[in-house]
Amino acid sequence: DLFYSIASVSSDTSGTDFYPAARLIEGAGVGFDAAVPHNRTGTLTWVTHAPNGGLGDFFGPTPPPAPRPVFDLGSTVPLQEISVWGYANGNGNGANQFSLRFASAADGLAGFGTSITFNPTYNPIQNVTPRQSFVFGQFVNARYVELTPEDNFFGIARPGGDRVGLGEIAFMIPEPAT
Repeated sequence: DLFYSIASVSSDTSGTDFYPAARLIEGAGVGFDAAVPHNRTGTLTWVTHAPNGGLGDFFGPTPPPAPRPVFDLGSTVPLQEISVWGYANGNGNGANQFSLRFASAADGLAGFGTSITFNPTYNPIQNVTPRQSFVFGQFVNARYVELTPEDNFFGIARPGGDRVGLGEIAFMIPEPAT
């Protein structure tokens, strides 16, 4: 398996994130094994601040605006799968649901959902080690990918849930059609 190099990642919550979004893209051989099954090896994670002072659920009862890490792949590339690794075992801060939006180079960072209307939602499990891959079911040609966490494991796992985060993100290069 080969993965795209991610040129950069930014987050609209970067000024308040507890751990910065840049930690989401350590990459193959650093944040996760370069060889199958691509288990996570790194310990770095991205996680937001605790807007309610560390008490209660990040997403309720009046959640702050959702944090949105945005990945720049450097150029428009064909995508058909995202791989994620969890935030932490036994901690409610991990994202247990997220959605994606895409933008082409022509759309730019302000054009999510403009020319690419595909907007999938996925539910990862709470586990840091195995790679969790989500196949889109179609090809998407995009330069930018916006990931929006929509819920965490608050109430399912303790402690935590007052923040939201993930461990690693990667986009696999599709194999050429045979």
